[in-house]
Amino acid sequence: MKKMKWQVSRIENTIPDDLIKKYKISSINQKILNARNIVTDEQLNDVFSEGSIHDPFLMFEMEKAIVRIKTAIENGEPILVYGDYDADGVTSTTVLVKTLESMGAIVGWYIPNRFTEGYGPNEDAFRQAADEGVKLIITVDNGIQGHHEIDVANELGIDVIITDHHEIGETLPKAFAIIHPMHPEGTYPFGHLAGVGVAYKVSHALLGEQNEQYLPFVAIGTISDLVSMTGENRALVKRGLKILNQTPPVGVAALLKQAGFSGMIDEETIGFIIGPRLNAVGRLDDARIAAELLQLDDPEEAEWMAEQVDSFNVERKAIVETITQEAMIEAEEKISNGNRFLVLAKENWNEGVLGIVASRIVEQYNLPAIVLNIDYVNDYAKGSARSVEQISMYESLDQARELITKFGGHHMAAGLTLPIDQIEQLERSINQYLESVLDGEPITSQLYIDTVIDMDDITVKNISDIELLRPFGTDFKAPVIGLYDQTINEIKQIGQNAAHLKFKTMSDLNCLMWKQGDLINEFPSGAVVNLAGSLQLNEWNGNVSPQMIVQAMQSDNIKMIDFRNAHPRKFEFLKDEQVAYVIHPGKQKINENYYYYGESVFGHDKIVFRDIPHDFDSFKRTFDTNDADTMYLIFHKKNQIYFEGMPSIEKFKLLFKCFKMKPVIDLKTDGGYLIDLLKVKPDTLLFMLEVYKDLNFIYQSELTYHLNETIEKAEIQSSGTYKKRLNALKLEQTFLFSTFVSLKQQIME
Repeated sequence: MKKMKWQVSRIENTIPDDLIKKYKISSINQKILNARNIVTDEQLNDVFSEGSIHDPFLMFEMEKAIVRIKTAIENGEPILVYGDYDADGVTSTTVLVKTLESMGAIVGWYIPNRFTEGYGPNEDAFRQAADEGVKLIITVDNGIQGHHEIDVANELGIDVIITDHHEIGETLPKAFAIIHPMHPEGTYPFGHLAGVGVAYKVSHALLGEQNEQYLPFVAIGTISDLVSMTGENRALVKRGLKILNQTPPVGVAALLKQAGFSGMIDEETIGFIIGPRLNAVGRLDDARIAAELLQLDDPEEAEWMAEQVDSFNVERKAIVETITQEAMIEAEEKISNGNRFLVLAKENWNEGVLGIVASRIVEQYNLPAIVLNIDYVNDYAKGSARSVEQISMYESLDQARELITKFGGHHMAAGLTLPIDQIEQLERSINQYLESVLDGEPITSQLYIDTVIDMDDITVKNISDIELLRPFGTDFKAPVIGLYDQTINEIKQIGQNAAHLKFKTMSDLNCLMWKQGDLINEFPSGAVVNLAGSLQLNEWNGNVSPQMIVQAMQSDNIKMIDFRNAHPRKFEFLKDEQVAYVIHPGKQKINENYYYYGESVFGHDKIVFRDIPHDFDSFKRTFDTNDADTMYLIFHKKNQIYFEGMPSIEKFKLLFKCFKMKPVIDLKTDGGYLIDLLKVKPDTLLFMLEVYKDLNFIYQSELTYHLNETIEKAEIQSSGTYKKRLNALKLEQTFLFSTFVSLKQQIME
């Protein structure tokens, strides 16, 4: 298992009480949403309601496009829908073709072959369309980079309407109209639609209303294309999933039947069953069969075609497995030679699956990887690249662009083509670049944890409540939950080749960990661990129980013993132990085993954090230097103020009113009266007087306080004395009065 740095989300804002009531948000969902800073009415409405579908005519040039399409329908002009070979492309094609057919259009459709034609508009296909009398081409999920092909279409007398969602280049093609949610001249409210989302907007505009029977296709394409699961995408997917579960399209139902699936359809069903099967066709062959399946209305024909689509997926899996095994052998050799940027290349590797293989390599080794197919006939290598967070794949390739024929991508992924004789030079170049960026630092991956919970939070009801947050996806991932200090019990390997782990904790929580069977020796029964993963319900023989799908597991070898607010007798044994003491800088060191907060305590097996620190940063500086196996947390403070808290501004105003009525106040005679009036303790009254002195509202002469004749207006909160107490309250909250789990979470971040 690759090493991960666990990062627990810090709470910046919390959901107001009125919104908790409005949306009936459970305690566990509050923790998750607070961690994601989803706390406003608008944000919560996006999560819990069906959301809003925007007016399609808000898109730039939509009206122009619709007029042209309707003119073509009225005049009987043949229309060609030009799609793409992935799941987003075939669903986009299906939505628009079905829409046009319902309006009586003469419509055909075309999906290019990944291997012979590549992505996007194709000149030969456009010329063939012209020969067949096509006067209008509508691209779906492509076209925004097709400048040359659009120029060719214009020369052939064909109008082209581009509908796309991919990145817009420096210039726009000279199309009749461009429908794009991020059109530079447009102001559409949501810029992250999938290709099928854009196609659906065109359908909506053409029909004058939404045809919700197309929404299942929108949900499939949107989820499969990994676009943002927020805003309008979320609204479209929610509606699409609802209809998928009520009246799924014939082709989709046949595909699910072929896959042996009969449960509730959610985003995982699409992401792991439907999407991969639709994508598999275009990865291995002509994707037309996938689009044909989605457009079918005959169940028998759909059943036969679903078998064909499923067979492609079976073949795809086998090819991926074979190439991955071969690539890993090559990767092991590269790593042994000191490479940290893997370039893996071989003849006869199927280009359509190399993105999947590259992802598997990155997952296995936590190193950026480029996987290439070598084509000796055409003298080029072509493939896919995937990266890790610390290294930008785009920048890595960009600095070596003179070696590359063509590439495109972003921080985490890219596709590229280059001459075969440049592969070794590219490998040297990007490895040198990686080392210059990392400057000797290791490559680490981050595991982002939404919230750390206790076993008491893991109930059937709470897990059911988490389901209310669905659908999950890009920018709104399934919650990752932390569960600390769990003792492993009854651990065993399961699955083919003992690939997976199944275990129980001493708290009787069932856990599964996929593809980590070899960890059984590292985490034997009895080991105390921290777990991170997702919670789900397990149904067996009519019984429903909580279960955790463990994503990562860490041994917590450091013992932290909680003596906060305990009687000194509980830890008096420490005086006979060999320990190091960490104390407040205002206290005196007794010997060389005493350290102030901020100093290194490296080299001690046992450490006592005796006093409360003066700030969190100095505590962390000391904590991060320690290599102890046992820590005792006392955090003593003689005069605690947590329960007295901070006097309200109203009380400060009342005290000032007293000074206005009586400019000279003697604590000997007036102190008791003020304490009763303000309902504060004597120490708190003295604090309030110090704040006023700090702001030059009053001055002191022994026990007598005098109102200054001239007073400049100032905020109570601007007082240094006020800020000091506020900081002390926060420190007491963190170190003395937070739960042990919460304190440990903050310490270990």
